Amino acid sequence: MNKRVLLPLLLILLSSAVRAQDPDFGIWYDLKADYKFGKGFRADFEGCLRTVNDASEIDSWYIEPGIRYKFNDYFSAGVYYRFINKIEDDRNYYARHRWALQAKGDLPAGRFTFSLRYRFQEQTKTYLEDAGDEKTIWFNRTRFEIDYDVKGLPLMPYANVEVWNQIFADNGIFIDETRYTIGAEYTVFKIHAVGLEYIYHVSHVSKPAYRNILSVIYSVSF
Repeated sequence: MNKRVLLPLLLILLSSAVRAQDPDFGIWYDLKADYKFGKGFRADFEGCLRTVNDASEIDSWYIEPGIRYKFNDYFSAGVYYRFINKIEDDRNYYARHRWALQAKGDLPAGRFTFSLRYRFQEQTKTYLEDAGDEKTIWFNRTRFEIDYDVKGLPLMPYANVEVWNQIFADNGIFIDETRYTIGAEYTVFKIHAVGLEYIYHVSHVSKPAYRNILSVIYSVSF
């Protein structure tokens, strides 16, 4: 009798553990625009809607204006502000505010371009649930990317990896999050472009720990 009871119970617990490790799936809808003004200056804008729970629920949306300066063909720097509206544990949406300083280097090599982007980022929350939630959180974000210019086509496939490191944290975690991306961008009528990305996101500080993401992007450049 004990075996008849324990075996189904163990199978239920095992299946629950396996399901708990299953990565979530979400779709991101991204809109980007940039405008050149002055000598070397560009104004950037990005808006994004992000879904979770097999793309059935809106997790967050944000808008991010910014400005950057291109010093030469190899280096640029900028400042960005992101307003985020995100669902929290009480199932309501609350604002988050994020500022970032960015530096980016590009190295062309034939049809390839290698780039390294660094962001020094700070974020504050308005939803205060646990002790310390009112504190500003500081992050290093580093992204390495490889782009390829397809000959004879306005198509640019690319791949990148980005890591998050929280600064001034005492949780013993060196890399908080890692994002692996592969995608392609197709230019239409010179200033318009559409893109598609697959993203695999790994987090050591939030749940779900693993996410599969499909990102759909439309961008325009003036």
